Order: sequence, then C-alpha cells, then structure tokens
Amino acid sequence: MKQEKLKRPLSVLLVGCGRASKDHVRAIAYFEKRGLLSLDGLVDRDERAIQKLIEKRGRRPMPLVSDNLDKILSQKSFDLTVIATPPKTHANIGMKAIRSGSHLVVEKPLTLDLEEAKSLLQAGEEEKKAIAIGFKYRYIPGVLELKNLIQSGTLGNIVYGTVVTRWGHDQAYYDQAGWFGTWEAEGGALLNQSVHALDLMAWLMEAKPVGATAVLARQCHAMEAADFVSGTLHLEGNRYLLLEGTTNTDPDHHEASFFLRCEKGTVRASFSSGKKQLEIVTDEGQKLGGQLMWGAIKERVRREGISVLRQIGNPYTFLYRDMIDVILKGGAPIAPGEAGLDSLLQAFLILQAGKERRTVPYPPEDFHLSGMKGFFD
Repeated sequence: MKQEKLKRPLSVLLVGCGRASKDHVRAIAYFEKRGLLSLDGLVDRDERAIQKLIEKRGRRPMPLVSDNLDKILSQKSFDLTVIATPPKTHANIGMKAIRSGSHLVVEKPLTLDLEEAKSLLQAGEEEKKAIAIGFKYRYIPGVLELKNLIQSGTLGNIVYGTVVTRWGHDQAYYDQAGWFGTWEAEGGALLNQSVHALDLMAWLMEAKPVGATAVLARQCHAMEAADFVSGTLHLEGNRYLLLEGTTNTDPDHHEASFFLRCEKGTVRASFSSGKKQLEIVTDEGQKLGGQLMWGAIKERVRREGISVLRQIGNPYTFLYRDMIDVILKGGAPIAPGEAGLDSLLQAFLILQAGKERRTVPYPPEDFHLSGMKGFFD
C-alpha cells in the first residue's frame, strides 16, 4: 500500500445532514483520518440536524455551517459537494455547486426530471467537473470484479436477469414528511427504493432497452405513488430484465436479490437484513463466487491497508475512494452522472408502460412525473 501525499486535503461540502447523509459522513471521516478529505462545510435548513452531525464528529475541526447554500458558496470554494437532500432539490443545488467549481456526489436519483438531469450533466461537461451518483451497489467489493468476469466471456452472453427489491416501510415512514410517497417529489417504490437494484442490473447487463411492460399498484399505504411495481425491460439482443419492487413487505427485513442467467453459468446475489451472499456457478460446476470475493477484499486491503476491513460494509467508502482518484487523476467515476440519466430513463419507461397499460418503446417520450398524479384516484 502506498499512502498518497496531497498538498492539502480535498475540501468537501455536505448539503443535507439528515438520514441520507449518515454513510456519507462515515466514509468522509475515514478519508479525513488519512488526510485526503476535509469536511469543511455543512448546509441544512434544520439546525438540529447540523448540530447532531457536528457532535458525532467529536474533536474534528469545526466546518462552516449554514442554512443557505448561496451564502456558504460565497464564503469558500469546495473541491467536492455532496448532495443528500430530497430528490426534487438535486438539480438546483447541483447546478450551483458545479458553477462554483465543485465536483459532485449526488444521492440517487440524480433528479426526477429528464431535462434537469440532462442540463446538470451538460454543466458538468462544460465546467469539466465529475458527477458521481450514489448507486452504492456498484461500489460493494466484488461487484466491479463480477462485471469484469461477465465482460471476460467466462460465463458467456447474458440471456436474462431478474431483480427483486423488497424494502418494507410502515405508514409512519410515509407520514414523516409531506413529500414522501408522492410522484413528483419521491417517485414511489420504483424511484426511491428500487432504483439502486435497477441500476446495478442494467449496468451488469449493459442494458440497451427497446421497450417495457409493467404493472403499478398502490396496495398497503396511504400515499400518492405506487408501493408495488412489476416491470420487464425488453433489451437489444432478445434479452430481458425483470424487476419487482415493493415497500409492502416486513419493515424489519429488507432484502434485494439478483439473478443472471448466462449461456455458460448462473449468478445469484442477495442482500438480506444486512447479510450479503454471492454465488457464481458455471454449467460445468465450477464455483467462482468465493474466489472472486476474496480477491476483491484483498485488493481493497492492498490499496487502503488493513483498517479498510472496518469499512467493508459501507460502499460509500469505496465511492469516495473512486471519486478521489477521479479528481486527482481524471477519468470517470464507476457510477457517473450518465448512469443517473440512464436509470431515470429506464424507470420512466417502466412507469409509462404501467400508466398506459401497454408495451412502450424506448426512450419514453414527453414523460413527466406530474403526469402520474391521480393515477390511482
């Protein structure tokens, strides 16, 4: 392991200090100890959220704090801005940060509007600033290695894939704020809870959609949007990606599962109540999952040192490692801004297909979440 030497740590601004920021703060703190990052600014309209975060940081240097993004950007320049606010605010905050000279890490989804997403990506390109999306599944150790294995041809071409997200929530979850469970501000079970899994499978399959069919339902919650979605993305090459996403399951038992059938083998993976499993078996009976995972962990330890083992359960640590490399050396993040746009297009295609109850061709045309309003009423 070779320790990087920087003239100064990269300066980080965190916008949004609520529940979505927890794993980001933990990952940033890891790299603060290594002298690679410095959390220098906090923005949130809730003063209590800021104070709670500061108290957890202990004796670390006090960052600038404000309830006003414009004010804090006028006081200091930042190398990296992290956006962990409600999705509807992402585009406006991201545009201001990019124009101020900052790279971005944006929680999923990138935005909830296609034109806003495209404008944000264009601004990043114009200002030569990288945008990474918080698609944390891509950053779990072993996932990048799995993608490389698939691309190597060892398992043959992918025939089809299925992905299931059963991320249960009770009614209190949706009652905590007026925007939860709405179409335009959250997007329901597909855009909030299932988009991580949709992105991962589309990425592994290098999905090029040609159309979609879907069923949307509101079954168990008093909310505006769908709490259940079942959809099929029709992909180029006679391949299919089947998706189930719901918040109607046990709130104390969250799970996501993935299945890939390839010409020469099968991949099964799952995250269930904090436990991860990966099984890769060729049709000849060769088991590759354990070897792949062990190699992935050894590579992280080689790069970061033994202390990284305490971070294995936090994929955001590896997102920030990737982003540090991008800022210092160039290139694109593992989950670039384009992935955020692609996932939005795929999700909108599924929603449009469910709304119109027909097979809808890709890309979705003139689709806006505002058009979903009243769908179940």
